[in-house]
Amino acid sequence: TGDHVHPSHFTLEHTAVKRFRRSAADYKLDVPDQVRPEAVLERTVGYLEEWIMERDRQGKDPRFGDAAPDPLYVYQFMWDRTRMVRKDFTLQNYTGSTGKCTAAAVRCHERIARWHATMEHQ
Repeated sequence: TGDHVHPSHFTLEHTAVKRFRRSAADYKLDVPDQVRPEAVLERTVGYLEEWIMERDRQGKDPRFGDAAPDPLYVYQFMWDRTRMVRKDFTLQNYTGSTGKCTAAAVRCHERIARWHATMEHQ
């Protein structure tokens, strides 16, 4: 039905996206259990593209009082979440021992950069 923002089989696990956070003395980001692997980062970027990036153009959204979300809100949300995707790639040294980026890292960064370039144009 049109009342769902996501497919009905999606759970919180399918839709939760890690928020950006800086390293600090009391909070370490490089804890292995908290750094998402490449496959998860690629699925995250795919989810953001399909379900969030165009949310303001898709019309009514029950989370916003049956109105479309403000484009600035969507932009700020995307900036924060894609920043953490980039940070997770950095934390796991995605260039590896050869000094070359992995294909997944390149795909994710290209998709993120393309979206930000489009937003700057609009």
